[in-house]
Amino acid sequence: MSKRTVFVCLFGVFPIASLFAQEPELNASVDRSVVNENESFAYTLYVQGEVSIEPDLSSLSSEFEILQRSRNSSIQMMNGTTSQLTEWRIQLMPRSVGSFIIQPVQLAGSLSNSVEVQVLPAVAGDTPGEIFIEVEVMPSIAYVQSQAIYTLRLFRAVNTGRSSLTAPEATGGEAIIVPLGEDREFRTRRDDKDFIVLERQYAIFPQSAGALMIEPVTFEGVVITASGLSNLQRVTSGALVLSVQAAVPPPQEYPNASWVPARALNLSERWSDEPGEFTLGVPQTRTLTIEAEGLLDTQLPELTLSQTEGVRQYADQPELDRETGPEGIRAARTERFAVIAQSPGQVMIPAVELPWFNVVDGVWEIARIDPIVSMVFGDQNEIVSPVIGRSGEVADLEVVSDNARLWQGVSAALLSAWILTLIVFRFGWVRRKPISNVTSAVALPKSNQRQLLRGVRAACEKNDPETTRDLLLEWSEKFVVGAPKTLGCLAIEAPEELSKAVSDLERSLYGSSAGSWNGLALATELKKFSQLPKTSNKATEEVLQPLYR
Repeated sequence: MSKRTVFVCLFGVFPIASLFAQEPELNASVDRSVVNENESFAYTLYVQGEVSIEPDLSSLSSEFEILQRSRNSSIQMMNGTTSQLTEWRIQLMPRSVGSFIIQPVQLAGSLSNSVEVQVLPAVAGDTPGEIFIEVEVMPSIAYVQSQAIYTLRLFRAVNTGRSSLTAPEATGGEAIIVPLGEDREFRTRRDDKDFIVLERQYAIFPQSAGALMIEPVTFEGVVITASGLSNLQRVTSGALVLSVQAAVPPPQEYPNASWVPARALNLSERWSDEPGEFTLGVPQTRTLTIEAEGLLDTQLPELTLSQTEGVRQYADQPELDRETGPEGIRAARTERFAVIAQSPGQVMIPAVELPWFNVVDGVWEIARIDPIVSMVFGDQNEIVSPVIGRSGEVADLEVVSDNARLWQGVSAALLSAWILTLIVFRFGWVRRKPISNVTSAVALPKSNQRQLLRGVRAACEKNDPETTRDLLLEWSEKFVVGAPKTLGCLAIEAPEELSKAVSDLERSLYGSSAGSWNGLALATELKKFSQLPKTSNKATEEVLQPLYR
């Protein structure tokens, strides 16, 4: 290929590749979707990646006045990958009252999403001064332990220097007060005067019924006048009263239900594997998550699971989480359970129900996860299912077949030798020697059981639950009638004290107390089986007699 041909090919590739280049994804948002007339709000554009050009904001000027704009770039590193985030923050002032849709903004061929903004008529009344505070609480009537949002707005028409703003306090009853996110700042106009407004919100959770007084908040700051002089000024808001209603009794069907007053609540479930199938003794992880709006994470109750025959569920330590925003607090509680099937066959995992009170509609509701019907299969190591798949697998089967024929021949030769030996003994060709204990050749050796028990006790003394489980199940399958293959099955067959010690071991492995197991009790109970009966004429006597509670 000539150089001219290569140049033509490369020249044709670059335009085609540019067609498939990924355009930057431009996203838009506002800090407040509802504003008053003569109030500004922040409109933010952000894009992932390096951008050298500016967005086209010409579509905004017809309905909004652009007061201020700024650009900020930051570099983020996640999972070893470095990315750049570019953000534009634009302060907009509505030109009229009504509902508006901010049309998509264009940047490098990419369009942002549209954003809806509602502009309400301006608040009537005289301006009380150069600095003043407005406060409100919503709703004004709340249930005990439910959320009420307290909003304060600091208006400033003058420049201020060092300043402070107190947090709200409640009197007349106990209450939990939690700040909601970061402060928001915008501009507004009252009686032809411009103000800079600082908005701050709190979530208030009253803990007792009655009238809750929210005391005034105070702003104190150094005011700088046009002449350059400064003086300290103090401004105080008004007080508010929150009417708190008592808790509503739960439904008759759930008399012991916890009081969970939320705006919304959801209960979800996730499994580490297919919940319709279990393997005997092999745990699956079941994750249950409660998500609620208008509640603290510490208010979410512990889930109570109904026990069912054939399945055991061990709870781990719960995980609590919360998020804050203009709408209040969103809390989550995640609980994980180790679910272990104890016996083969069909089992039903019961439904999970959580009663909660809907503060919006004023009624009790039930969050529910339906029951699950599962099939429990035996130890998968005991099931051999030949599957013919790829050619390599067929070759493996052929090798196995050849080995089988080889061993058949060896077995036939050994059988012939054994028959010949019997003939020799029968006719006295070989002098027979007395056998002291015939049954010892077919009985299970006592040393194996003693050795296993010594190993189990040694693991107990080291407080090693994993090794103890493995050795204990090996001993159980070999020497306990019925050959229990799980700790739960062994606990069912064992005497009371041994059963309790085995159950404690199982809880330490799969429950919330992992790492805190003490093996002394189990070692003490196993010592009772260290003295084995003498070997008899029956091989089965080497196996322990059935264990009873």
